[in-house]
Amino acid sequence: MSKREEKLRLVDMLETAERVVRHMEGISVAAFIADENLREAVIYRLQVIGEAAYHISDAFKERHPEVEWYKIQGLRHKIVHDYATLDDETIHHIAIDYVPPLVEQLKKILEGGVE
Repeated sequence: MSKREEKLRLVDMLETAERVVRHMEGISVAAFIADENLREAVIYRLQVIGEAAYHISDAFKERHPEVEWYKIQGLRHKIVHDYATLDDETIHHIAIDYVPPLVEQLKKILEGGVE
């Protein structure tokens, strides 16, 4: 994958993660569970983030171990292939506790330039 393509994937991840953060701000577990459209949107966006992460080269991932690339990809796999076992509280927890730090990590990576 070219550096340009890799940068585009990282930008996709960042923009999608920022949408999750924006839409989940101040959303309780109960409100999340009650809002089917929000749940489905967040799950879809987590899937997009995982798909983009999957296409990042292993060499790049090794240079940026601060990002949990394989967990992100694993969540995407679970959403796509094991969707029946998705737990709304876990998705809420991921969106609230793991996506905001991911946004900061991706910003830092992109600000430093994609090598």
